[in-house]
Amino acid sequence: MASFNSQSPLKQAVQREYNIILFGETGSGKSTLINYLTNYFQNGTLENLKIAIPTKHYEATEGLKHHEDNVQDTSKSQTRACTVYTFRKQGTVYNFIDTPGLSDTEGVAQDESNIQQIMGAAEQSGVLTAIILVINGTQTRATVTLCRTLCLLRSSIPDVLLQNLVVVLTNCSFTTVNFNLAHLEPWTVPESNVFHMNNCAFSRPVSQWTKNERMKQNLEREWKCSMEAIEELIQNLKQLGGKATEAFKQMRINRERIKSQLQNILLDVTKCQDLQNELDMVKTTQQNIATDIKKYSDYKRTKQVEYTELVKSEHGNSFCTECSTPCEEVSSMYRTVKSIPICRDVVSLFEYMLKLPTCHCGHSAFDHYVNNARPVKKTKTVEEILGDVKNAYDLSTKKNEEIQSEIGNLNTDIAALKCALDAMQEEILECCYQLKKLCSQFNFVDELQGVIGVMERDTRTLTSTMVRADAEKRIRSIKHVIDTLSSAGKSG
Repeated sequence: MASFNSQSPLKQAVQREYNIILFGETGSGKSTLINYLTNYFQNGTLENLKIAIPTKHYEATEGLKHHEDNVQDTSKSQTRACTVYTFRKQGTVYNFIDTPGLSDTEGVAQDESNIQQIMGAAEQSGVLTAIILVINGTQTRATVTLCRTLCLLRSSIPDVLLQNLVVVLTNCSFTTVNFNLAHLEPWTVPESNVFHMNNCAFSRPVSQWTKNERMKQNLEREWKCSMEAIEELIQNLKQLGGKATEAFKQMRINRERIKSQLQNILLDVTKCQDLQNELDMVKTTQQNIATDIKKYSDYKRTKQVEYTELVKSEHGNSFCTECSTPCEEVSSMYRTVKSIPICRDVVSLFEYMLKLPTCHCGHSAFDHYVNNARPVKKTKTVEEILGDVKNAYDLSTKKNEEIQSEIGNLNTDIAALKCALDAMQEEILECCYQLKKLCSQFNFVDELQGVIGVMERDTRTLTSTMVRADAEKRIRSIKHVIDTLSSAGKSG
């Protein structure tokens, strides 16, 4: 798009500048209006036409930059990019912004691209004097393409600029117009802002009418009426106060933010599904580990063990010092002698010299002592730990602690994602309300149905019932707000 000329403060003080943008469906006559304006400002005549934008029968004569495609193909929009045409008259600058046609035969995607261009051009202008709706005045009914165009325009023009709305009805005069302005409702355009222009001068080559006096007279009359209409239009523009285009910027920001956050919700819902899948797998693993813990928890065994305990006795017994075995019961005399250390040694030496047989425990007499006790056999219960089973139990317990920590982390991540989703949803709703304030006729359904359709489609692929229920709830909440705002727009 051609950029606007920046003026120095001194130059701005000397001359006034008006920025006017043209909206309309494909073939409505926007580019032809630019050519009529060119002739008005450049003093063109029927015999010496000034052509800014080439047409089917005329080549460009003014050397102005344009973005016209094949002018012979009338089924498609010829203007492919917004272009500024600057005219000067009596110290005043007029910047007319020609824009691509809407409801183009190339479909919705092209319309969306064109709308973005148009709103960008409006925003870039800084201050707009007027928005001119160019409509084919011969249409008796609101056709599908016209309804589509008007729907796009209602969603594109901020309320603050509606007072600067101007309608130019082409291919007709005040008496021959067929178009009913009621089709523009709920917009109301005052009569003073409605103009008629029969732009037939460019519909046929000069050679077809120069020798036909009657046709020439008709063309001259229509030409005069159109130039007078343009003069009235220019005077009307001077009466309209310029409006800052900040609202276009705010609309763009909110629209982009809504779509961006809806896309982010799609991505985060997918992440949530992945985390939920991982959590389900970890919980299944935990159940298996819990089974192992229960299985290996019985790693202790109890058994009865026999043991010998010495109890006091009136009779003495000989005990081996090597193996603590009670060997034989002895007489009280022998027990007394043996209890005296020196006597015990003498007796033991005597027994050794006499080669008395050793004790049945296999140790010599010197390895025995006498004690006033007797051995009593008893049983007790002892606990035995099965080493392999205990190791398996400890390993399972450790794994369970690790799994529990992982489950906690996954639950934390899922909760954080849901908080982020809540924040994005709130921002989307806030942006919708802001858009509604900026443009009361904004078509939320048309704007968002594509993205919401993708969200609903992707939701059906979710395998977690919890995640799917959460996603469906969010979609219902957003759709409810959209329906509420859309209903308010219709009633307003």
